[in-house]
Amino acid sequence: MKKILLLVVLLAVCSQVESLGAVTVDQTMSKDYIINSGYSTQIYNTMQVSSARATGKEYYSEDEIKLKKSPKTVKFFRKLYSYFDPAADDYSFYHHDSKVVPSYTDL
Repeated sequence: MKKILLLVVLLAVCSQVESLGAVTVDQTMSKDYIINSGYSTQIYNTMQVSSARATGKEYYSEDEIKLKKSPKTVKFFRKLYSYFDPAADDYSFYHHDSKVVPSYTDL
């Protein structure tokens, strides 16, 4: 009887040890981990921007870099399109410097 009880306790302890996996902060901030956890790439970009701001650095997503490298006409029409379509992202949400005085860039 004691052998069976000891075996059951040992089996219960061993099954619990497998579920105690350690995950580091760097792993939880990786793009693969976030996407595989069911979040979107926008959440990943949001986390990276917040992390970069906390450390005093700048972060630009892949789409922002493509838009920065595009010609001025493409930038103009992209800004015009995002003005008329509120669902379109013009990538100014995190990089907008809030000022007390209104200006033309607030449009």
